[in-house]
This record gives sequence, C-alpha cells and structure tokens, in this order.
Amino acid sequence: MLKSVDHKPRSPAAETTPLRRALRYAGPAIAIALIVSAAVVLWEMVTTIRLADVELALERMSVVSIAMAVLLTVVGHVALASYDVLAVRAIRASTRISTRRAAVGSLVANVFANTLGLPLLSGGSARYRIYSMAGAGLSVVGRIIAMSWVTMWTGIVFVLSLSLIVSPPDFPPLLLDRWLDRGLGLVMLLGLVGFVVWVGSKRRAMRIRGWTVRLPGAGVAIGMVAAGAVDLLAAAAALWVLLPDDVAPDLVLYIVTYTVGLVAGIAASTPGGLGVFEAAIVTGLHVTDRPDVAASLIVFRIIYFAAPLLVALALLALVEIRHRRLRAHARRTGAAIGEIDAP
Repeated sequence: MLKSVDHKPRSPAAETTPLRRALRYAGPAIAIALIVSAAVVLWEMVTTIRLADVELALERMSVVSIAMAVLLTVVGHVALASYDVLAVRAIRASTRISTRRAAVGSLVANVFANTLGLPLLSGGSARYRIYSMAGAGLSVVGRIIAMSWVTMWTGIVFVLSLSLIVSPPDFPPLLLDRWLDRGLGLVMLLGLVGFVVWVGSKRRAMRIRGWTVRLPGAGVAIGMVAAGAVDLLAAAAALWVLLPDDVAPDLVLYIVTYTVGLVAGIAASTPGGLGVFEAAIVTGLHVTDRPDVAASLIVFRIIYFAAPLLVALALLALVEIRHRRLRAHARRTGAAIGEIDAP
C-alpha cells in the first residue's frame, strides 16, 4: 500500500559504502573538469577575438532577431511557470495552492535557480517563501521541487532522444557511430514512454531522501514532458535567432549542441552555466574565433537570464508586499490570514 506523502521513515541512514563515497566526489570532480575545460576554450576566444570586433557585431545585430529572441524568451518562461502548476496537481498536497500562486512561484524559483545557480538554495528558498505564505510546509515544497526537476529532465530527454533519432547521415556522432547515437536516442525515448505508461498504470510513488513522493498520472506526466520540451526548445530558439545565419544551418546539430551545453552547465553548477555553456556552444559549432557569435551569446545572456531575473525579483517583491498588507489587514479585522490570502 502507498504510504502517505508526508511519511518519513525513522530508519537510520544507509551505511556508507566505497561506491557511495566515490559518487559523493564524482559530482565536484566533474564540475571542476568542466570549468577547467571551459576556461581553456574561453581563454582561446579572448586571445583570438578583438573587443572592438565584438562591439561592432553588437551594433550590427538585427532588431528583428532581438525582438524574436525576446518573444521566444516569453514563451520559454511561460513553460517554466507551468512547472509548479503541474507539480501541485501531481503531488495532490493537502495544502491548497492556487494555480496563480504556483505559476508565480515556479517562474520566480526557476529563474533564480537558472540564473544564480545553486538551485536548492536559490530556487528552493524562493519556493518556500512563496508557498509558506499559503500554509505549505517544507515537505510540500520539497515534493514540488522534485516534480519540477522531473519536468525539466523529461523535457531534456525527449528533445535529445528525438534529435539523435532523426540526425542526418553527416551528423557528427556523440558516440563512436551515428547508429549508436540513434540507438541511444531510441532507448531514451522508449524509457520515457515506459515511464509515462508506468505512472499511468496505477498510483505510484518514489522515495527521495527519506520522503515518499507521489508520482503524477499519465496525463500530468505528458504535460510535464511537454512543458520541459517547450522550455528547452524556446531557449534554444532564442539563441538560434541571434546567431549568424551561417553558424548553425543544421538545426538537429544545433539542438544537440545546445542541449549538451545546457546539461554541462547544470553539471558544472556555475550560475546559469556561465562559461561552461558558452564554451560548449562554440566548441560544438566550431566557432571559437567568431566575434559575431560572442556578441550573440552576450545578448542571449541579457535577454534570457538578466532580464527575467529583474522580472522575478519584482514579482517576489510584489508577493511579499501583498502578503504583508494582508497580514496587517488580518490583524486589524481579527480574521485568519488564510481566509483572505486567496493566492
């Protein structure tokens, strides 16, 4: 029988094995290796590209391309806002969290996590503050975070698997051969379909750090895959429209390169994948000596990371101000804040 989603076992922590100790250091080792590799690539760019050429490329950037990038950024962040809306439906918490609060909480938290790095600290803190105003406890916020990560990774797996499967014959393989790439893509896609079928067959749950978390049904799971895929594709398209026309003529190669850069940035744990993401893009597209590409990456950082961060900060401030006013009103009238704080 499925245990309560708030159940936390009292058993002692699992014994530390050599494998667990090795895995504990694997993450930092990978992050350091990625950062060092990125530093080498970026140093090559800095020493081969003149700042004046980058400034000239910035001045020559198309206003239409910038406007399209802004529009695609809005689309991507709408998808980001749906992460927690789907998560709330998946976990079915006893605490009522409205769609509007979930959308605001998701947008603010994901922008913080994507831009500032350290997602559990930055995005997790923002989520806890916003949802605690509605009476949600730490366990509910933790389960929402878990579902948000499921949404992101299922979207990445879906996009990457399709890209590998439909890769053209002249596509540079990720593995030793393009057929191995297609086989990997097929396995990933079948695994994702199997996951949706598995969670849709009956009520499921998983254990994360001692907490039992209810998994979504098939309908919500499909929505999560779609939200993650739209988020990824919109972000990739926002950069693509900013790049020079001759840099990424093969869309499949570009999508794979962007996805690999995204995953590398996540693994490196730098704020927004800063440095590591850019190094992966210019290396994958073989454009380390292009000042116009450097200009495109700078504008993409401003549009997709810096501007949404300002919006997220403003939203968080508005939520905080509204909550404080409602608390003051509740003190004056004697009403419970839960009765008037309809998020």
